[in-house]
Amino acid sequence: IASSCERSPFITYESNPAPLWSNFLCVLVPLTVNFKVIGPDHPIMVSAGEDALLPCHLFRNTSAQKMEVRWYRSKFSEPVHLYQNEKDQAEQQIPNYQGKTELLKDGIVDGRVVLRIRNITPSDHGQFICFFRSSRFYAEATLELKVTTNRFQCVSLHTLGVLFTSLLCKNCEKIYKYLHGNKYLIMALQSSRERCNTS
Repeated sequence: IASSCERSPFITYESNPAPLWSNFLCVLVPLTVNFKVIGPDHPIMVSAGEDALLPCHLFRNTSAQKMEVRWYRSKFSEPVHLYQNEKDQAEQQIPNYQGKTELLKDGIVDGRVVLRIRNITPSDHGQFICFFRSSRFYAEATLELKVTTNRFQCVSLHTLGVLFTSLLCKNCEKIYKYLHGNKYLIMALQSSRERCNTS
């Protein structure tokens, strides 16, 4: 709260011995603290299956502990994650992200937060918006998440199974060794082995 005080020209001080405080006309003017939301200036690259960390912070190091912090994508009313009234509001998350996100609040008193999204999938690729709102002001920043995928993930397990069925029947162990533990191909080969054994 800031105060702006002026000496009143309407009081005759010599003839009116008023209390000292009445010699000043004081007007209280509330101050509005504005802020800016800042996110990474480059896309965040994450491989499918890993966790993504999306950071953003307030310029001027304003505490966000009592603010609303909302992460969303295309629609404000469909939050990926919502922090409000000093706690996470998991019940208001859209279904795709329930149980999948965590707001890291170690630096929230300095206006710094990080959204963790677990087990990233290609559908998470794209923009995320970080929104802060105080009782008098709000601002937001847009972050870009790029999801990279293993090229084998783009091929269906069924297709891979058909391709390797004949090879499996001939020399399964050599194929497994060659794959060096690639879980997507191994899952396909296991499916193929079942077909091979029943044929």
